[in-house]
Formats: sequence, structure tokens, C-alpha cells
Amino acid sequence: MNHALVSLACHAYVVAALVYLVYLVRQMDALATVGRVLVGTGLALHGVALFGLFGAQGGRPVGVAQGFSTFAFLLLAIFLVVDVRYRKPVIGAFITPLAVAVLLPGLLLDRGQPLSPDVQRPLLPLHVTIALLGMAASALAAGVAGMYLLMERQVKGKRFGLLFSRLPSLEFLDTLNRRLVVVGFIALSVTLVTGAFFSSAAPGFFWTWHSKQIATLVAWGVFAALVGARSFGGWRGRRVALLTMTGFGLLLVSFLSSYDFIHVGGGWR
Repeated sequence: MNHALVSLACHAYVVAALVYLVYLVRQMDALATVGRVLVGTGLALHGVALFGLFGAQGGRPVGVAQGFSTFAFLLLAIFLVVDVRYRKPVIGAFITPLAVAVLLPGLLLDRGQPLSPDVQRPLLPLHVTIALLGMAASALAAGVAGMYLLMERQVKGKRFGLLFSRLPSLEFLDTLNRRLVVVGFIALSVTLVTGAFFSSAAPGFFWTWHSKQIATLVAWGVFAALVGARSFGGWRGRRVALLTMTGFGLLLVSFLSSYDFIHVGGGWR
């Protein structure tokens, strides 16, 4: 039943992605409304499925499939909030296809496998949710950064084509990127702290120089430097966009190595 609901949600997201891509070419208010309704409907179905799935598992996150599925859910939830708040549906043309690409492995891969007893803690779901929330905020920030680079390239090259007339202004994209990076950085910081708590449950696992630990710590350093450079150095524009995408790339490495690590008892960081 839960798998069927996620499948229905995925279909809604696919149609929404097509609608937003059409909106990129023809910016009609009706298309934006249809896109929001489809994403909202998909999120409702998806949320019910995830709630039922985690309830059936005793509240424990199990397997890479759920990780991909939850990541896609949070990414689209944040996007919908941003879209409703700022009325910039064109962002959906870049984010909804990404979310679909993330969700598909959640439908196709193994649906679950046991966690190591060392990390089966009562607060583990909260830790995992915060980690995925940081990933989702960072993914959206990276998408916005990519849009900024596309827009800046057209401005510098004085090639004012389709994207220039459709994408939000450079100033808006830069401001939105800053806000999303701050959300992602806070979530990542909390993830590192709570990750140390879960790792401490298994002697010898606190720091093993696993690729996940290294990637997460370096990503945290990149986002910390980015937040600091914005706040105190006045950084804006291209270099901020590039650093955002670099930080997300490191988080992606961390995410993809998460489940092997947690199943062998290394904890989630």
C-alpha cells in the first residue's frame, strides 16, 4: 500500500515536472497553479506513505530506498514553500525533474534492510530527518545557484535569450541562495552534533576516517566558510554559487555512502 502511494506521488511529480518545463517556455498563471496542485497532491500521498512506512518499522529509517524517498519529499516540500512564498514557479522547471530523479531509486531499489543494533536509538529518526532536511535545502540552494550561473552567463555575454526573460533576477537568486544555505548549514551542524551522539554508542566508531565522515566534515567547512564570507566578507554572486554547488556535491557523496556506513555500525553523520 505504501509503495503504491509513493508510486502515485511519483506520477504526480512527473506530470508536475512536465508542467513546469512547459511553464519555462510559456509563463501562464494556469500552468503555475496546476504545477503547485500536482506537487501538493504528490506530497500529500507521499507523506501518508512515509508516515505509514516508518510507523510499520517502529519509527526507524531502514534502507537506501527510504533515504532517497524522504530526500525527494523534503526537497519538493521546501520548493513548494518557496514557490508559494515568492511566486517563482519557474524554479520548478529545475527542481521537480531533480526530485523525480532522486525518487526513482526509492521505488526501484531494495525497500529495507536491518540497521546495526549499535545505532538503533529512539532519537535516530529525528537525526536522520534533520540530516535529510539539510540535504534537501542544500540541493535547492545548489539548483538556485545553477540558475544564477546560467543567468549571469547570459548577462555577461549579452545574449538575452529565453532563459533571461524567464528566470528570476540575479539579485533574487542570490538572496534565495543565501537563505537556503543558512537553513542547510544549521541542519548540517545539528546533524554533526547528533551524529557524534549516535556514534558514541559504539566504541571505536566515533571517527574512523570513513568517506562519509570526511565528506560531511568538509561540506560543513565549505558551508561554514560560505556563511562567514557572506556575513562578514560581503561575498555575492558567482563564487558563492560555485561554492554552494561544491558543498552540495560533497554532501551528495556523504549521502550516497550513508547507508553502507550505518548498517555496519558507523553511525549517521
